[in-house]
Amino acid sequence: MKIIHLDLKTVQDNYVEFRYFLDNPNHYESRRLCLTEIADLIKLAEQDYYVALPESYPVTGKRLFDWLDGTERLFSRKIAELGRESIILAIATAERLAHLPWEVLHDGQSFLVVKPQPIVPVRWMSSDSIKKLSVDEATPENRALNLLFMAASPLDVEPVLDFEKEEGLILKATKDARQDLALIVEESGCLTELGYLIDSHDKGYFDVLHLTGHGTINDSGEPRFYTETETGKNYLASGQDIASSLRFRLPKLLFMSGCRTGQRGKSGLIPSLAEELLSFGAKAVLGWGKKVRDEDATAAAAALYKSLAAGYELTEALGKTYQALIAHEARDWHLLRLYVAGNMPINLVTTVRTRGRKGAPKPTVTEQFLDAAGQQVKVPTREAFVGRRRQIQNCLKELKFPSVQVGVLIYGMGGLGKSSLASRLCDRLTEFDKIVWSGKVDEASLLSKLGDKLQKLQRSALQRDDEELKYRLRDLFWALEEMAESSDKTGSGGNGKPFMLVLDDFENNLESRPNSGDYVLLPEMARILEALVWAIQETNAPHRLILTCRYDFDSRLLRDFYKQSLDGFKGADLQKKCSQLEAFAPGSKVDEKLKSPAQNLADGNPRLLERLNLVLLAEQLDVTAILAQIEKTTAEFREDILNQELLKQLSPKLTNLLELALVYQLPVPGEAIAAVCTSIADIDKNINRAIALGLLEVSPDSSLRVPRILSLNLPEDSEGLHRQAAEVLYRLWLEEAEYSTEEKGLEIHRLAMLGKVENISVEIAEFLTHRWSNQSRFRESVKTCDETLAVFPNYRIFHSLARSQSELGETDAAKKYYQQALDECPPADERVKAAILHNRAIIYANQGEIAKAIAFYEQSLELHEKIGDVRGKAATLHNLAGIYANQGEVAKAIAFYQQSLELTENIGDVQGKAANLHELAGIYANQGDVEQAIAFYQQSLELKEKIGNVQGKAATFAMLGQLLAAQGDFEKALNYLQQSLEILQHLRSPDAETVKEIIAAVQQMAGD
Repeated sequence: MKIIHLDLKTVQDNYVEFRYFLDNPNHYESRRLCLTEIADLIKLAEQDYYVALPESYPVTGKRLFDWLDGTERLFSRKIAELGRESIILAIATAERLAHLPWEVLHDGQSFLVVKPQPIVPVRWMSSDSIKKLSVDEATPENRALNLLFMAASPLDVEPVLDFEKEEGLILKATKDARQDLALIVEESGCLTELGYLIDSHDKGYFDVLHLTGHGTINDSGEPRFYTETETGKNYLASGQDIASSLRFRLPKLLFMSGCRTGQRGKSGLIPSLAEELLSFGAKAVLGWGKKVRDEDATAAAAALYKSLAAGYELTEALGKTYQALIAHEARDWHLLRLYVAGNMPINLVTTVRTRGRKGAPKPTVTEQFLDAAGQQVKVPTREAFVGRRRQIQNCLKELKFPSVQVGVLIYGMGGLGKSSLASRLCDRLTEFDKIVWSGKVDEASLLSKLGDKLQKLQRSALQRDDEELKYRLRDLFWALEEMAESSDKTGSGGNGKPFMLVLDDFENNLESRPNSGDYVLLPEMARILEALVWAIQETNAPHRLILTCRYDFDSRLLRDFYKQSLDGFKGADLQKKCSQLEAFAPGSKVDEKLKSPAQNLADGNPRLLERLNLVLLAEQLDVTAILAQIEKTTAEFREDILNQELLKQLSPKLTNLLELALVYQLPVPGEAIAAVCTSIADIDKNINRAIALGLLEVSPDSSLRVPRILSLNLPEDSEGLHRQAAEVLYRLWLEEAEYSTEEKGLEIHRLAMLGKVENISVEIAEFLTHRWSNQSRFRESVKTCDETLAVFPNYRIFHSLARSQSELGETDAAKKYYQQALDECPPADERVKAAILHNRAIIYANQGEIAKAIAFYEQSLELHEKIGDVRGKAATLHNLAGIYANQGEVAKAIAFYQQSLELTENIGDVQGKAANLHELAGIYANQGDVEQAIAFYQQSLELKEKIGNVQGKAATFAMLGQLLAAQGDFEKALNYLQQSLEILQHLRSPDAETVKEIIAAVQQMAGD
């Protein structure tokens, strides 16, 4: 592809020379510009492109094209000069040029990137020493494309990434195009671990690093990328952090697939994350110019790597990616941006038919995981696997050399995906040569499969029968190590790699002890496993073992294994699994009355979900028949996973423990289970036994839960049981915990309601409904209040219900419940009574009954002062000020707001202080003191950002936007209004439509 360069050179003062040239920077055409021209273009981009409701992209692109062309038509002439050739448009990043949306360049007929000979924009870091964009003339690697993929999805960061889908589509796209791709995944999401993986390969081994995750630009305008710490917590990484982790071994191309990774901050003044990476040594970086939809980012990655793997030049592959996205009507196609510095990479690898080209390693071993009959693959393909991120991370740490463990034991109830997890681990551990056994293993089968990987002399030595197995294995491992060292290979298996020995369905190698019921190794398996463990430890060889088993069995050998239990899918993992199943996927045509009970019965068990999916999709069955079939399928599945041998192990004590623990719907600490099982002796021993048998699921945080697939029932009279459960969780999750989640609060409330514990039920309901009201989740609040009042007609809940009904516009109902709350409020609870009077006054104020409103506010104020409730007093003064402001008594309003402001400052009430500043700003704006108004709005905004009051931020953004528009500062006005709109749309607030109308009006004013 030919290159047209666009560069800026300072002439004098505020003027620059805008140069157009091809290969020779000394042979250029130019025009002189004032920098205000570029500033005006950026201002237009900020108001018309970098917004939630942008103008038509062809309009933006044509305006940019005409500006680039100028009156002398320089750009058009350069294009014509190159004839019918594809073109790289190299745009210098100087003077904020990189902030303009070059991808949407449009000549009035089509976008330039979709032309038969496309013109592909590239943002190029020029300097006095780098006067043109150079290309890397190095010979492309004669092998498959080596792609390093890492997804970062920290704990407690929403939304949870569907990174498995992105990986799967990349693999599918290259496979469908019959292209070779070596996709290596760093599972941790952690930059430190990424650095270790890079270090374990030769320099230049990886052609591309693909980092997928959330990107952001902070309040200072600096770009950051969400990564994980070694414990999964969030770490906001800078470009320097990312570059440092790669230890001077940056691949030729980095794709930072996250929102705003290619966008400059502060209206183009602060370089993007992509540019920051270039400054630390990267050659080429792809990023996204705004917030990007997940589906568009995933589609872009699939299209790009399909072309790169086929040997296309980088810019050709980018052009094909744009065209593929446009063909599929991807909304955000134009946000994909390429930044380059130094020598731009061209072809990363040769084409697939190049003589001597080295292919990619086999991408998966899923076909080795067969069912009992040895006929069908029983695990999902690499593309279809979802979930188990934390479990995968845990196991990988223990399987990678030099771990002190010789392997991992993956255990849990049938259908949870133990074999699938083992298969996934094998796919991730590319440095191992994998051998898989399913079911019962004897010495002959072990030696046969190992022998298939060995040379003749090694195989013969291993299969001799004149020495114990453990000594033959030791000698083999020593010999392999010596071979690896002499041939300068990094591993020690038959092909230079250590062995990963997978013993799947390992329960077939166990037997139950008649007296204790514990599972132990069969004699032959005990000898085999002992030999393998001893030989690995004796030689310090890097071979590893993976065992998948329904039970955690009794053996001293397991001291050298990391144990990983599995539980049912929950949360984001369950959503991902359901999205793969037609009957459970979003938009499914299956009746919710059928889908919901089926999903509840499956209880997060992926295999049962798959079976019930087929039942729900069965044709010519009515609702009754389908429900019956769901029950039948669930019962059959239960029989499959709970074999008769296991059922014999269910002693009365163990059965009783499981029935009592059924009281909890969420996973809970072991202490909570022990608290409701006080009648059971040796409770810890029995809990451990239930875990070992897979009858108690263990979550990644070690919480426990009885799977609902077991055919067990709660004791008939369970009110006392629910009371005990509510009280212990209240202590563990609220009183003793640093913080609690909404999900945990709902579980405590459910238990307290069933256990008739009024104080806990009311406290939790009041807490939850207050939170939901602040989040505009009023209908959820009403539902919980109604449920609580049906059992406990408590005045505090009547108060909460009235607040929510008022927000929903049910004024009469709100008045009624406020009156009930007031009537039943005990005289001693003056704090709640004051709050009721305060909120009741709001209704009368909104209805225009000002005298009544003031009377109620004054009663509330009197109580607040009496009991010393400074926060309540400040809130009431704030609302009284609002009434006086609306009545035109501005001086009185300001006085009351100032009193309220002083009180909120004294007690550190940031939210109250922000609200007072916001209202004071409005008063000063109405009086024409715009400078003071803006100052107060800015202070209010800073406080709201500090406490995360997003709804309050939206209101302040909207007011600032309107105020600045009235002042003629349309760029800033639209910026604030767009931020307000984005928040309100995220909250699904009806106010979003109002802000849209304001934006349209301001855009029209700006155009006029």
